[in-house]
Amino acid sequence: MELIKDLPDRLLFAIPKKGRLHASCLSLLEGADIQFHRKNRLDIALVKNLPIALVFLPAADIGKFVGEGNVDLGITGQDMVAEAKAQDKVNEILELGFGKCKLCVQVPIKGGAAKVEDLVGKRIATSFEGISSKFFEEIDAKVAAANGTLGTDAQKKTELVFVSGSVEAACALGLADGI
Repeated sequence: MELIKDLPDRLLFAIPKKGRLHASCLSLLEGADIQFHRKNRLDIALVKNLPIALVFLPAADIGKFVGEGNVDLGITGQDMVAEAKAQDKVNEILELGFGKCKLCVQVPIKGGAAKVEDLVGKRIATSFEGISSKFFEEIDAKVAAANGTLGTDAQKKTELVFVSGSVEAACALGLADGI
């Protein structure tokens, strides 16, 4: 069953199925008088008063679904769109003012790194591989250019290790030098 074919007259609107953005999205929909009833454990709800089908997806997947045209629009974080590498495939229509996200680089106090450049060539644990990869490639290149190793075998590259949760435990358990 392909949902798009079964609901040709409805706008497919993706919202986060759980997490911090979910509650804010529900409040927004309620304030816009979008009336629906989501049955327990179902990820699709038909709006009663408008030709809309709400599709409940993981926030991390919404950018990909919108970018590929599987849903018509969605609400998710800009970080999630960037991580899905969908920035060029989606149009941000309106910044909603909720769901703030700030990505930071952190190291243990006794880790020996005073600035991000000190992490070049080290292991970094992250749940944002795409964003982190781009960030550390730029740092690696900056450091290599400064010490004359850019493009050579001597150029150090930061190793990224993906973890899906409990990122903060990675250093304490010896998986990474920073997060």
